[in-house]
Amino acid sequence: MDQEKAMNNENLPAKGVEFYLSDDATEVHACLKDATEALDKKRIVYLLSEIDIKDGIRYDAIHQMIQEKRVGQLYLVAECKKPVNGKDGWYEFLFDTDVDTKPKILKDGSVDYSAYGNVPSVEEGDKLVIYHPATPSEDGVNFHGETIVAAKGKELAKLKGKGFYVSDDGKEYFAKMPGRASYENGRLVITNELLIEGDASLATGDVEFINDIHVRGNVLTGVKLISIKGSIIVDGYVEACELKAAKEVVLKNGMQGNNKGKIEAGGSVSGKFFEQVVLVSGGDVSANAIMNSDVTAKQDVTVSGKFGIIIGGTIRAERIISATIIGNMSEVKTNIFAGVAENLLALLNKLEQEEAALEADMKKITDGIAKVDAILEKGIRQDLNTQKVKLIRAKITKENQISEKMKEKQEIVDRMARANQSKVTVLKSLYPGTSIDINGVKTYISDVAESVELMSKGAAIQMFSLL
Repeated sequence: MDQEKAMNNENLPAKGVEFYLSDDATEVHACLKDATEALDKKRIVYLLSEIDIKDGIRYDAIHQMIQEKRVGQLYLVAECKKPVNGKDGWYEFLFDTDVDTKPKILKDGSVDYSAYGNVPSVEEGDKLVIYHPATPSEDGVNFHGETIVAAKGKELAKLKGKGFYVSDDGKEYFAKMPGRASYENGRLVITNELLIEGDASLATGDVEFINDIHVRGNVLTGVKLISIKGSIIVDGYVEACELKAAKEVVLKNGMQGNNKGKIEAGGSVSGKFFEQVVLVSGGDVSANAIMNSDVTAKQDVTVSGKFGIIIGGTIRAERIISATIIGNMSEVKTNIFAGVAENLLALLNKLEQEEAALEADMKKITDGIAKVDAILEKGIRQDLNTQKVKLIRAKITKENQISEKMKEKQEIVDRMARANQSKVTVLKSLYPGTSIDINGVKTYISDVAESVELMSKGAAIQMFSLL
């Protein structure tokens, strides 16, 4: 409490010294009126008792005030038992919950994929989380004898998720299985991960696993890795083999497919390079080089770095294809497809007509069920129960068909949105021998172009300079 505020508080009468009670009546400050007046500790304590302040006296502050003899200076000479608020409960995580799995951009603009996919691994029985309960609160009492209620600490709800078990006292969480630990959106999840410490080779054989597969070494020619519901991460190199994952495929190095390598992923695919590979991605494809490969991406294809090159083969993306260099001086045939060549609007109209027909069939079935119910309520035709069961089954089938048709429509809408953003960006050189198709509009590059962006406008492709 500063002096100005104190002087506005209640002035309690005493001799030789003035006392000020704080607004909440929990502190008493003293202020000397005259430095020449003889005051000692006993006198100050006596003056405090005269104003009914007998507890919580700070003798050290009184001694300091007497020694310094600063007129007008405020000294905290008494304080009562103040309230102690309780602290909310909190979780202490024993693994890193803030893992940055994004590839790191190097000085030359290329991407370092070596740290990508590094999420915490745990063993069965590892302690993951400790819960620290809320601390109790303590009420205070002011100098008027009034209780000051302290705020109570709040307990947190138990963690939700899977792959862990909790101690009997509910304070410690342990891994139920070896795997990968993550905490996202308030859920603690341990995903059972298959870890191959060395190489995946003909000696280990093909691998099919329900969740994530992590290969510490290389994946050698002839091997097939399949993750039914998870991702595949490979720390080493990948040869002519087959990788298939429901989620991501992350190659911390690259893949030399020798025209036999295949990658299929429901999510994004990344690696330093892809050469002579057939690759299909349900998300993005990211690399520092793509050579003589057949690549299809649902979203973007991004080839980064000072020498980020696409050369040979065919590259397809429904949105953006970006590279530093496309093609080479030898005019190697390179096919680039951005956007969607199909007539999506016509396809959407067709799906809407099919959905309308299904809705009409559904109405007939629903009306039929209502008629049967009306007859059954009158008790006239109990034999119609069999007919009702058939109608109900038909209704369920029709509902599923309508649901699937709606998903197909949404996918078309999403594809249209991606196609509307489609373009090809070349940060350095675009060479002859390259054909570019954007939303079904095609052009052939006949001269070297530097730092350009290509987009379809009506029935033509326009080229814009980025310089």
